[in-house]
Amino acid sequence: METSTRTRNPRGSGTRLREEIIDAAIALIDETNDPGALTLRGIARKAGITAPSIYPHFADLAAAITAVLAKSFDQLRDAVQAALDGQDDPVLALIAAGRAYVRFAWDHPARYRLMFADAGYAPDAVATFTLVEEAIRKCVATGASASEDPHTDTWLLWAAFHGVATLEKPARPDYQRLGPLDRPAMLETLTRRITRLA
Repeated sequence: METSTRTRNPRGSGTRLREEIIDAAIALIDETNDPGALTLRGIARKAGITAPSIYPHFADLAAAITAVLAKSFDQLRDAVQAALDGQDDPVLALIAAGRAYVRFAWDHPARYRLMFADAGYAPDAVATFTLVEEAIRKCVATGASASEDPHTDTWLLWAAFHGVATLEKPARPDYQRLGPLDRPAMLETLTRRITRLA
């Protein structure tokens, strides 16, 4: 049986406990690779607290999941932003952004599925879309992209990222029949073709 080694928060540190509960929920879903593993009891056990301690911060499981989604979309945005910041060339930045997006999904498959499920909602869920659109516009401004509609091309590229992210299931025999595929190279090809990069 799992025992708690959690240090009690000092008085007045409710915000910190709230973040610890969110982090515990994220760890639980990432470790089990199963969104269904999220229960208030499971999250409390992972956080090293009693289940009733969750209620001052989250009224129910749905509220806790909403917080998990918000933080997950923030992390996705931050991963893409870091990739963009790591490149001076706008074309390389756009390609790096796509890789960062897909890498986040591959590293957190269950959480990614939850993020884009029907009930998945976060106020800043489209922040990553905005970053990618800005990256395409920079490519257009420098003459590296011939895109005539960066907004629509961003949607197409986002759909491509999502497709590459969710089709990455190498253990499935039906996908193995496709033979060896260089997925990072194909992702770059998709990026170049959709945004009409020179």
